[in-house]
Amino acid sequence: MGDDNPDTPRVDEEEGQNKKIAYLLDQQTVCVKNMVTQASTTVNHDVKIDFVELNSRGNLLLFRDKRRILHLYDVETQTRTALLNYCSYVQWVPASDVVVAQNRNSMCVWYNIHAPDQVMVREIKGDIDGILRADGKTEVLVDETVSVSSYVLVEELIDFGTAIDDRDYVRAMKILEGMEYTSQAEVSERAGAERNGRESEQLSSN
Repeated sequence: MGDDNPDTPRVDEEEGQNKKIAYLLDQQTVCVKNMVTQASTTVNHDVKIDFVELNSRGNLLLFRDKRRILHLYDVETQTRTALLNYCSYVQWVPASDVVVAQNRNSMCVWYNIHAPDQVMVREIKGDIDGILRADGKTEVLVDETVSVSSYVLVEELIDFGTAIDDRDYVRAMKILEGMEYTSQAEVSERAGAERNGRESEQLSSN
């Protein structure tokens, strides 16, 4: 994102009969238009908008204004939420409803955008340069001037959210079970390592 031209239509092409575009009617008004039915929704704002982007389903709109405040607009319910102040970067993770944004020296990730207050924040030392999703892995690339660092997102959380939005609850349960198994295995491994460490300390003290 960053300096994308908000006047350029952003097209949702995920499902054949669900093609929508988002574009500016003027500096303070966004139009979301269904290219199949020709139905449209307008979003009015009180200051200049400098970025707009639809999610892949075309039902959620991100837009940022010149005050660097990031907003989320639900096209279906026509509700608006202020997500982030001092936003310098924002993008939907490809083929998902996960949002990655930057606030000063923090990377913010919404794995469940339907719960805007549930955001994961991580300190970074540079500017987010893009998102790469391929081969079952999603990375946020951060330009740290002398090098580019990669921050890996939790793919299971991305897939879980997608499954829920697709109403594929069987797949969602399988992902959740896999996450629980992984968490339990990590806890057991950590507990075993700590137990072995304590036993080693006791042997050395004897």
